Amino acid sequence: MTAVIRQCTSDDAWLIRSLGMTTFRDTFAADNSRENTEDYLRHSFSPELVKSQLSEPESVFMLASVGGTPAAYMQLNTGKAQTEQFGDTSMEIERLYVLSDFKRQGLGTMLVNQTFERARNRDLSKIWLGVWERNEPAQRFYQAMGFKRTGEHTFTLGTDIQTDWIMTAAVN
Repeated sequence: MTAVIRQCTSDDAWLIRSLGMTTFRDTFAADNSRENTEDYLRHSFSPELVKSQLSEPESVFMLASVGGTPAAYMQLNTGKAQTEQFGDTSMEIERLYVLSDFKRQGLGTMLVNQTFERARNRDLSKIWLGVWERNEPAQRFYQAMGFKRTGEHTFTLGTDIQTDWIMTAAVN
């Protein structure tokens, strides 16, 4: 597999929106009500919000393509763009979504490795993320990448209040 990773621009808003909605449905729809899933998608992937996130100076979106086909993306936040304030020495992986057809091909590993490289280049000390307490495959993946469970926070999906594990990794 030859993957190419590039930083997104505002021109990628519709692509990010499409990838985000597809991967979120594929990963979480079976375990949540249709109403809650669609409510979340409508709000979290509105064209206006995605464009705004892409233009946020403290957020970066990375797109992984395989053979020219968009396959995965990741959103990284620093500073005040973080969804929880872990300070100026931290970077958040807010989203790391891989299309089903491209899972278990190393794209997630490539994207997380790029996160560590970006964090080192900025002299950051910690990378953190939230992962749903019921998403065991993602938890195992992040643990294999050096993340440890350090807390939890709530995540609202429509009318359902869920628990996300906070996982962190030191930047070496």
